[in-house]
Amino acid sequence: MAEGTADAVLTDPPYFGNVQYAELMDFCYAWLRRLVTDELAFKHPSTRRDGELTVNASMNRGPEHFTEGLSAVFQKLGRALKPGAPLAFTFHHNSLEAYYSVAAAILDAGLTCSASLPCPAEMGASIHISGTDSSTIDTVFVCRTTGRIRKDLIAAGVESIAKLVQRDVRALESAGARVRVGDIRCIARGHIIRLVVWYLRKQWNRLACTSDKLASVAQKACELPSVAAIGFRVSTATDPPHTSGMEGKGRESFAHN
Repeated sequence: MAEGTADAVLTDPPYFGNVQYAELMDFCYAWLRRLVTDELAFKHPSTRRDGELTVNASMNRGPEHFTEGLSAVFQKLGRALKPGAPLAFTFHHNSLEAYYSVAAAILDAGLTCSASLPCPAEMGASIHISGTDSSTIDTVFVCRTTGRIRKDLIAAGVESIAKLVQRDVRALESAGARVRVGDIRCIARGHIIRLVVWYLRKQWNRLACTSDKLASVAQKACELPSVAAIGFRVSTATDPPHTSGMEGKGRESFAHN
């Protein structure tokens, strides 16, 4: 795609190591390969590839592999966007560390995360999460090269971040969603990573080695309140989130050179 031509990019990257797509596809592939014997696409005995963009310990693919692959894609998408046009994608994981790769890829692409929006995703009755505290909520990350962001979204302390999470929870509940403990944690992770990107954007070195990039993201995440602290504040809050009057809040501009 030519640079500066896309009005928006909407995508859904792999969820770190949550789903091993090739391993799941092998079941169907084995049967299809027997039926379609003359197709070049079925010449391999398996769909598994060393370069698959997932973390997989059995194939020696770690976080660095996932980060580098996601970064390469995001950099191409970032160049294709018109100035200020959004790259929006969903992500979901029960470990904050899995989000570090996402933050590094966003920063490598010269993007700033202008919003992290919770969105109902998986069915609570799914066999692998039924009866657990796993989240059924995805985070939709909205990223841009330039634009403006509300100053009330640029939080740092547990109280201010918890209020953002509370507001998201109220919005989901008003739409009829049942918000679980795992969902609150997932929403908190989205805000933490959005803020990590914000605070690192001006000092980010995209030429650093991948392990150093992930360490920088981890360090900044540790400087922010933990998921547990935010979740506790949300679960014990008695005051409703402040959803009115936000239109009058100040905005801060951002742009990447």
